[in-house]
Amino acid sequence: MILKRGVKIQLLVFLIITVLGVTYTAYRYIGVGQTVLNTTYVAYVELPDSGGAFTNSEVTYRGVTVGRVGPIALTSDGVRIKLELKRKHKIPRDTVAVVANRSAVGEQYIDLQPRSTSGPFLSDGGTYTIPATDTRIPVKTSELLVNLDKTVASVDPKNLKTIVDELDKAFKGTGADLQSILDNGSDLIKEMDDNYDTTADLLDHGKTVLNTQRDKGSAIQNFARQLASLSDQIRQDDGSIRKDIDATVPATDQADSLMYKLSPDLPVLLANLTTTGQVLSMQEDGLRTLLLLFPAALGGGPTILPGDGYQHMGLVLNGDSPAPCTKGYEKTKKRWPQFTQETPARLDIGCKDPDKNIAVRGSRNAPKAHPAPVLPVGALDGAGEPPAASLAREVKNNKDEDAYQTQTSDSVYVTSYDPTTGKYVGPDGKTYVVGSTGGQKSLLGDESWKWLLLGPLS
Repeated sequence: MILKRGVKIQLLVFLIITVLGVTYTAYRYIGVGQTVLNTTYVAYVELPDSGGAFTNSEVTYRGVTVGRVGPIALTSDGVRIKLELKRKHKIPRDTVAVVANRSAVGEQYIDLQPRSTSGPFLSDGGTYTIPATDTRIPVKTSELLVNLDKTVASVDPKNLKTIVDELDKAFKGTGADLQSILDNGSDLIKEMDDNYDTTADLLDHGKTVLNTQRDKGSAIQNFARQLASLSDQIRQDDGSIRKDIDATVPATDQADSLMYKLSPDLPVLLANLTTTGQVLSMQEDGLRTLLLLFPAALGGGPTILPGDGYQHMGLVLNGDSPAPCTKGYEKTKKRWPQFTQETPARLDIGCKDPDKNIAVRGSRNAPKAHPAPVLPVGALDGAGEPPAASLAREVKNNKDEDAYQTQTSDSVYVTSYDPTTGKYVGPDGKTYVVGSTGGQKSLLGDESWKWLLLGPLS
């Protein structure tokens, strides 16, 4: 029988497709030729039991198929399974081999779960065997059924009926809510999966927070007890607290009315108190000394005036207490009171005694100078009004008699002041004398007395 040329071509094409299909199947699924082409390498797993694993089942790494299960051999301690892995996959040796199930009906496979991402790897050097200590096998079906039977048998039917009844009462009429929880739970899981890195980082660092809470457990318990005690006290005083709250409303209304009535004068008072506060801050040391000595002076009053009609006084001579300083003045001639001629003071000598109890009123024990007060913007521009001229003044609004407007100057004039004569030079170049009737009154008006406070700041 002579075949036509077209039939021969069809048979040839069919033969080529068959050879290619068989070759691919043998190479891809059976593994024929992979060793020759050096595309795979071998590793072994020792198990006390096969756990249902079988030859030619899949081997996965992080959920990705990386090879096949080879022959399974018996050993004195269990079984030894050969793994034929693709060389392109780098799998760390620090790995746990788990015999897992794809479903409830079986389909076991071996899943390699790494504990690190660094080497050495299974493909490095000679053949590596994963020991039985680094393996996991599923629970046997027989053991699972026995445990399940024991669990079911341990439940009292009467108690089970009670549980079912209570669950029915708890979830009755909540079907829509449960459906919403399940739907939103799915969305929540999807969102967490999309933000896996952030979620994993949160879980990793959450251990630190939980450890801290555990270490502070006693303090937290004590806080909870104290909070419970406070809550009990508030509950006991509930009536009084409600009365206080009710009484607060009228008091608030009165305070609001008071503030409204003081609104024209209060800003001026606060502005003046700012200057007063600056003056007091410059005299901080003196104020501290006054506050310390004043109670002692009041406490000693009854001793001096005990009420018997007499004033009891005492005199204590404390000559040379503290002792004068002599070190550093060895080459200095004494000046007697009878010597009244004018002599320039020597600035190259001073007390050299290291004892701070000597010459306690000397310059070395003087308190440190306070920093100069901060002046407003434009204070040093050499022009503008004197400080007192920038005080707040009230201006009535033509449209509303109860509305007031406060205006202030944005500059301060700085000049020298002689406290012995009370004289200073104004911005107009004229000399003024500080006092109740001095020339400053024509410049500063009725508020000129405030310059007595502002003068030290300059």
